[in-house]
Amino acid sequence: MKRTCFILIICLLFGANSFAQQGKYGTYYDQRATLFEKLPITPSDIVFLGNSLTDGCEWAELFGNPHIKNRGISGDVVLGIYDRIGPILKGKPAKIFLLTGINDVSHDLTADSVLVMYKQLVSKIKLGSPKTKLYIQSLLPVNDEFTRFPKVHNKTQIILDINKGLKLLAKEKGYIYVDVYSHFTAPGTQSMDKKYTNDGLHLLGPGYLVWKGLLKPYVK
Repeated sequence: MKRTCFILIICLLFGANSFAQQGKYGTYYDQRATLFEKLPITPSDIVFLGNSLTDGCEWAELFGNPHIKNRGISGDVVLGIYDRIGPILKGKPAKIFLLTGINDVSHDLTADSVLVMYKQLVSKIKLGSPKTKLYIQSLLPVNDEFTRFPKVHNKTQIILDINKGLKLLAKEKGYIYVDVYSHFTAPGTQSMDKKYTNDGLHLLGPGYLVWKGLLKPYVK
């Protein structure tokens, strides 16, 4: 079963370009991805790469660093990032802060499936820009008490399994794993603390300040 899943995902990866060209990632993805293709990345840049959690922050302003480039796209998935990362790698950025996977979880993919795709993405980064420092960030917790995103409800164990796999992957490939998850849980729970979210998935301003504190030593 796992072998069949692996082969299917590899086929998807090799067909990713045509997949994107058909607009299968959505109109917002196409709007952002085609814009990013026109905005050059340089070896001095620090790229924040991910989905809506990354997209929703003014990272350069938050850190006071004009070399930080936001390459988040709301709704993006691991394959979506794999497909659009070429222009980023072409610029050989100094650092990439990567956070992705929760949308794949919302599409009912297993932890194993997400990790197989993630390994392909990391391999592409390593091959395309070997000197870039990659920071693999854990998925954040969610809070099932909010009703807006039911597709991520009851998925905490999958999130934990993905994070465990990401930590091992970072060690295996020589990258840095950043545990973001544990800093956003409410005391004594595995749920995102309500003081950081108003929909159970995305972050409020105070949440981004916590995130900044976690990444500050690596951004510097």
